[in-house]
Amino acid sequence: MANKDNLISVVGTLLRYRRPILWGTILTAIGTMLITYFLLDNMYKATTTFYPLSSDVFKPEQMFGISTKDMDYFGAENDVDRLLTIGQSGDMYNFLIKKFDLYKHYKIDTTSERAPIKVREALEKLYAVKKTKTNAIEVSVEDKDRVLAAEMANAARDKIDEIAQRIVREVQMNQIRGFEESFLQKERLMSVIGDTLSMMRERYGVIDPQNQTESVTKSSVEARSNFTRSRAKFEAMKGISSLSQDTLAMQGATVKGYEEELKENIEMMKRYNLGFNKVSLMKEMYEQERNQLGRDKQRYLQLKVTYATRIQALKTIESASVPIDKSRPKRMIITLSVTLIAFVLLFIGALLADNYRDVDWSEIMGSENGTVENSKKGIGFFQRKN
Repeated sequence: MANKDNLISVVGTLLRYRRPILWGTILTAIGTMLITYFLLDNMYKATTTFYPLSSDVFKPEQMFGISTKDMDYFGAENDVDRLLTIGQSGDMYNFLIKKFDLYKHYKIDTTSERAPIKVREALEKLYAVKKTKTNAIEVSVEDKDRVLAAEMANAARDKIDEIAQRIVREVQMNQIRGFEESFLQKERLMSVIGDTLSMMRERYGVIDPQNQTESVTKSSVEARSNFTRSRAKFEAMKGISSLSQDTLAMQGATVKGYEEELKENIEMMKRYNLGFNKVSLMKEMYEQERNQLGRDKQRYLQLKVTYATRIQALKTIESASVPIDKSRPKRMIITLSVTLIAFVLLFIGALLADNYRDVDWSEIMGSENGTVENSKKGIGFFQRKN
């Protein structure tokens, strides 16, 4: 019963103050409509969507098909994050501000000390870069000028591509310069190794360690064999009395010659054995450096071709077109929302005025001429109609 009485009381209050509530609501609706129509500009949103390409497309080993890994054409999470970071970077904001003269467009005084901050804040409210549910990237721009909105969105996308390419190309150029510096160092090192190898070969007589050992061993065996055979023949000839002294002298000279050859061969073998490992090691070092230099030069040429090739960092799915419908303000929604809020506030005000109508406001306000009778009728806008 109490709830019924309370509900009847509320309805009664609404009926008693229906005129001020109705007029207040109507005036709020009309005022809101006028404000949104004359003071709020139509804003148009242009959006472009694209997918980042994988960093694999910039790698020479992928371009020339020498990688064992299959190429990923579309970017992973890291590639998406990289382009998002570029899209929200200071370079991007500075580019848009300068290219489209946003100081003038947003009517910002360039002589103000806070002008750079103001134009950045104004752009941040109208420019957005975000990742979609399908891992694509969406760039959107809002503006009063629908054509400008589309131009800015497409320009931002192209700038993201340009900056991403520039970053990769800077890394590639650093690699190219690193290779060029490495070539100089390797060539100097190979020159030193080559000179050292030449001196060792001359000193030890080791020219080709892999193929020379057999011939050197064979030469040593032949020298010893020749000396042994010639000496045995000379000893046998000395026991033959019928041989002349000239023949014996000739054979003795032959033995002496083979003996000298054997001595030289022994010395040569000592030098050869002493320098074999040294020359082998130095020759191996030289071959390794030469092979590595060849591989580096091949990689260097591939990298230069990749650097000279313009490769996009993103694939456009949809370019920003000139929007037809405005994105905001939603005037009807704003009007209805404000009107509803006004009605609720006016109704609450009526309840409060009705609830406190018996209060002696003249006493509270310190007025000497106020009467209790006037306070019972209501206060101000909410004076009750009998």
